[in-house]
Amino acid sequence: MSVYTELLQLDIEDLLARYALGEYRAHRGISAGVENTNYFVDTSTHRLVLTLFEKHSHEELPFFLNLGEHLFRHQCKVPQPFRCDQGFLLQTVKGKPAVLIERLAGDHVIPSPDYAQDIARALGQVHIATASFAESRGHSHNLAWVQRSADHLLAQLTPADRQVLQQSLTLLDQLPDNLPQGIIHADLFHDNAMFDQGHISGIIDWYFAGRDAYALDIAIALNDWCVDANGRLDRALVSEFVAAYQSQRPLSPIELDALLLLQIQAATRFWLSRLMAQAQHRQSDAHITVKDPEPMKALLVQLIGYT
Repeated sequence: MSVYTELLQLDIEDLLARYALGEYRAHRGISAGVENTNYFVDTSTHRLVLTLFEKHSHEELPFFLNLGEHLFRHQCKVPQPFRCDQGFLLQTVKGKPAVLIERLAGDHVIPSPDYAQDIARALGQVHIATASFAESRGHSHNLAWVQRSADHLLAQLTPADRQVLQQSLTLLDQLPDNLPQGIIHADLFHDNAMFDQGHISGIIDWYFAGRDAYALDIAIALNDWCVDANGRLDRALVSEFVAAYQSQRPLSPIELDALLLLQIQAATRFWLSRLMAQAQHRQSDAHITVKDPEPMKALLVQLIGYT
């Protein structure tokens, strides 16, 4: 959630004129994340988040917005997307696709056991709800993406990093291809969740969502919510997280058996994607957040050691 496109008050007022969401009061950019431009927008009656999509086209966005509305209607912990007076979720601002959504109460938190279990239960509820969502699209950062990105980056890595990546790819060849699937969030790190008064208020940023193994969504979350301040995976907390998830949606034996390999897949994905983002931006713009790939690589080494 970075600021690539600068907006003035008049730009926001023009957008708000299409809605019954009150009169403009203030807006400010959100400098976090990597994919889209985001602003907090305050009106006389609402606290909103405005997202301008920098990479997604108008044609592919209805899937994500309809998914958000579906989950909200099924009482999942997600923000409400707002429709304009003419009934549309998607708008155009400065030539970019845009959407206004509810700004959730609370803030991001540092992962802890209580927060992790709250997230696990919310994720289980989301997976149950997505089973009745009629639309589908492939997960853009799936295993095939990992393999393609590895091929692209392999020659650029140091010998030590190349060995880590090759070990990971060899292990990922063992992943079963019959895991239960549905629409997953695919990016459930702690900066994509909000907590208010100790409890989850919502899961945000659904723009990586797509069809893949439900257990991959769990693995992605485990790699962030169950890691201590030193970057070490807390395996006891992993068990607690999985138990909390299963209080909503029981896992099959094949899913439980695959979790470690899926954690390796997830760690490899985020290590590689952060390497590519780092190469693209080189930390040259203070408005764009680029996450350090090294902690994810270190976690990947740990996970490989557990196999």
